[in-house]
Amino acid sequence: MTRSRGLDALITDGVFLAHEAQLAMADRLGDHDHWDVDLAAGEFRITGPQPATFPVQLLGSAAPGPRSWLWGWGNPTQFAPQVLTAALTTRAFGEQHDVPELVQAEVPFGDGGPEAGYELGWSLSIAARLASGTWFSYSGEVGGGTRVWMLLEGMLFDPPSVPRMLRVFGEALQTIEVNDHRRAVGTWAQLRGVPWDGRTMTLSDGSLSVDFDDQGRIRDLRGSSARA
Repeated sequence: MTRSRGLDALITDGVFLAHEAQLAMADRLGDHDHWDVDLAAGEFRITGPQPATFPVQLLGSAAPGPRSWLWGWGNPTQFAPQVLTAALTTRAFGEQHDVPELVQAEVPFGDGGPEAGYELGWSLSIAARLASGTWFSYSGEVGGGTRVWMLLEGMLFDPPSVPRMLRVFGEALQTIEVNDHRRAVGTWAQLRGVPWDGRTMTLSDGSLSVDFDDQGRIRDLRGSSARA
C-alpha cells in the first residue's frame, strides 16, 4: 500500500504506543468467547472469563468486495453522532495536516489480498489514536470478510516496564513498515512521559538502551533492571 507522507509520519509517531495498547488490552481481556457492539447505545461488550463493557467509537471498516476502507462518517447507514466523534476528529486532523487518507470517505487498498485490508485498517487506526487521544482499539470480522475497527474508551496504561517495552519495540516494527525508527522511539517516549536521551530511557523497573544503525533503524535493544 502506498501511503501519503502525512500518514507515514503518523504511523511513525504512533506505532509503538498503539502496539503497547494492543498488548495491554490482550492482557486485561484475555481469551473471550464472543464480542458484540451496540452502536445505538455506544457500547462494546465481550463475554468470557473476564466479561467487560466499554464505551465505543466507530472508526470504519475494510471490505474485500470493493477492496476499500470506509470511514464511519462516510457510511450511508448514518451512525449516531456520539460514536463517530473520534472518526470526525480524525477527519478534521487530516484536513488540518493534509493527510488525504483521513479525509476521503473511501480509501482503496488495492490487490494485496486480505492482509492489505488489515494493514490499511491498522494504519488508519494508528492515525485515529493520535488524533483522538484514545489508544485502545479492537477490530473484528462482521461477515463476508469485512472487518470493523473501533476505539474502546475507559482503559488506561500501566507504567511501561523493561520486559514490556523490549517486546513492544521488537514486535511493532513487524506489523507495519516504519521508515524512521529513531523518531518512532522518541515520540513514544514523549507520549508516555519517559525520560529519553536519544540512547537510553528510564522505565518503571529499570532502563532500556536502544542502538540505531547508520540509517536510523533499531539495531539492538538492551534492558537492565533497577534491582540489578
